[in-house]
Amino acid sequence: SSKHHVIIMLIDALRSDYVFNRNNSSFYLKSIEKFEENGKALSFKLRCHTPTVTLPRLKALLTGTIPSFWDIIYNYNSSKLELDNILIQYKRKYPENKIVFYGDDTWIKLFPNDIFSRSKGLQSFFVTDFKEIDLNVTEGLYSELNQMNEWNLLIVHYLGLDHIGHAYGAFNSFIKDKLNEFDKIIENIYLKLNKNDILIITGDHGMADKGGHGGSSFVEINVPSVFISNQFNNVKQINNKEYLQIDLTPTLSGLLEISIPWNNLGILIEYVLESFYSKKTKSNLLKCLIDDNRRQLFNLLSDKDLSISYSNDLKLIRDKAMSLSNQQDFIQILFSILLFCSSTIMLWFNVEKTSLFSIIVLIIYYLISGKILLSFCIGAFCLSIIVIQMNKRKIIDYKRKTENNISDRFLIYYPLFHLISLFSSSFIEEEHQIWYFFLSTYLLLRTIEQKSFQTFFMLILSRFIRSWNQTGNKWLHLTDIGDYINATENRTYLFIIHIISSIIFIYLLNRPRQYKISFFLPIIVIIYRWNFIGYLSRLTPLLYYVLLIMLIIVNRLSIEKLLFCLLYILCRTHNCVIIIVHMIFNIFINENDAHILFLFSQSAFFHLGNSNSFVTIDISSGFVGIPIYIPIIHGIFIYLSTYGLSIIWLFKLSKSELNRYLIKITLINSTFSLCILIQRYHLFVWTVFAPKLFYLCAQTAFNLFLFIMIK
Repeated sequence: SSKHHVIIMLIDALRSDYVFNRNNSSFYLKSIEKFEENGKALSFKLRCHTPTVTLPRLKALLTGTIPSFWDIIYNYNSSKLELDNILIQYKRKYPENKIVFYGDDTWIKLFPNDIFSRSKGLQSFFVTDFKEIDLNVTEGLYSELNQMNEWNLLIVHYLGLDHIGHAYGAFNSFIKDKLNEFDKIIENIYLKLNKNDILIITGDHGMADKGGHGGSSFVEINVPSVFISNQFNNVKQINNKEYLQIDLTPTLSGLLEISIPWNNLGILIEYVLESFYSKKTKSNLLKCLIDDNRRQLFNLLSDKDLSISYSNDLKLIRDKAMSLSNQQDFIQILFSILLFCSSTIMLWFNVEKTSLFSIIVLIIYYLISGKILLSFCIGAFCLSIIVIQMNKRKIIDYKRKTENNISDRFLIYYPLFHLISLFSSSFIEEEHQIWYFFLSTYLLLRTIEQKSFQTFFMLILSRFIRSWNQTGNKWLHLTDIGDYINATENRTYLFIIHIISSIIFIYLLNRPRQYKISFFLPIIVIIYRWNFIGYLSRLTPLLYYVLLIMLIIVNRLSIEKLLFCLLYILCRTHNCVIIIVHMIFNIFINENDAHILFLFSQSAFFHLGNSNSFVTIDISSGFVGIPIYIPIIHGIFIYLSTYGLSIIWLFKLSKSELNRYLIKITLINSTFSLCILIQRYHLFVWTVFAPKLFYLCAQTAFNLFLFIMIK
């Protein structure tokens, strides 16, 4: 059996600067600095691949591979890990050794069999829990440290740091307290380590300054890796060399004294092994591990690349093997094209209730195979066949009466400009600028043509809310109005803005008809957001939802006002101003002007601070007032907080205009999926184009729902 204990401490969303940024910063792990000064710790920066979410990153750590971007679909419901990995290799070599785990239940889903001798999986998506989930992990950790003869490999996965980030961002008092908590835990672990034991601390991914992750920014893809052991004897730090996260896989294999997983793409961090093992065993063991690493990388090469296998440059071999593994899956890309094109076909042909057959086929095939992508593909294919066989064009008057003015001529060409922009990664990252430009230009032209103060006022307001949330990529680092009022020293301003917004919210909600119960709604939101009654504040949204149900049943609240009410409690506190401004727009805008409704629908998505990157998805909105984990409810809330404002504008469209909108959107989606097919070897295909594709999939899903509603 293995002669030493290995403890892997995985801290979710641990940014590299929480370890390395020690100059004029209190946001770092001070215990690691102390161990480095004593020569007992080695610290490295690791670069992750996208997407920077938990499941793909765990797969990368365990297998040494680069998971598909499509793994983000399974992040909320992962399945058994079938690939060769370090835990399988460990149990294969040391079947009598015990592996113990505490933390994120994703690990339990990846290893549902008896690979863990003891384990406690905790729900990872309950993001309003900052303390209890980590306290449970620490309790299990300390109990194991008191019985170290009962295990050989201990894995703990902490989630509190990630949860705080989603709720409050990367720099706040909660983060500071959590890092101090980890300092104490690390020091307590070190006190229990024997001479040959080692503690490895790392993160699965980083965290953006605003708290999200999933994108490819520097702070999201860079994580620390720290090795602490009494075996180290005055080791020196090497901070000028960059490693990949997958390099941790063969390094862990070396520390566990097991074979490297056969599909690994990582390269050993030799300095760690040189420092850990004694001089007697070091030379032979290192030689064997390097040969093993070289051999398994060589096995991943294609026949035409075998000539480089004689090279001693492991990085050269790895890069070639990695390029082969990165070749995109045509089936998945073609699936996207088929889904979008079938959506367009649905809108141009009569689709009767018999089309539900395709949905039934989809569900049955998924239950049999468990493969969601292939099931969607088959379902979409069946739907397309049914629609085409009907051979009946939907009767819609697609011709529009247009006036001979500049604004209408402008609207003829702007969809073409947007379609062209989809072929540029920079335009996708900054897509909000396109829609802001279209909206402002149209409002300006309308103001000039109609000489309307109301339209001019809308133009001023639209320009104001553009500056509220900085989004995109290029200027995201700049401080916007939302950042300013969310700063700790400006919380008073935020409170005043929230109070004023609540008064305006009540006024607008009760125009022209009064709802007496509605006066309690903003009071509940204020109590919840500002935690006026302690722990009970978390449950006040439940009362809010009950009042909304009463308003729907008794007062027949319109769907637009219902969505505004939901968004008012789901959105972040500073975004209440955005909700108010859109309520004002909703009153001013003529429902017959479908152009401006469409432009506002597209712009509203970005007004809330969303972008074409996963980092801006507000996970915390899914848990507002929900004390238990209910995936369906959380998913609906997250979807509404992301697309809610856009949906409101769509419900104002007439039936014929809604059909025109749906056709316009699905044509854009189909074009973009073809764009991805053409640019599948683009450098940014997974960091820019793929996230946009997922957003379009989400948008298409609601488009189909709208289509069913108007049938």
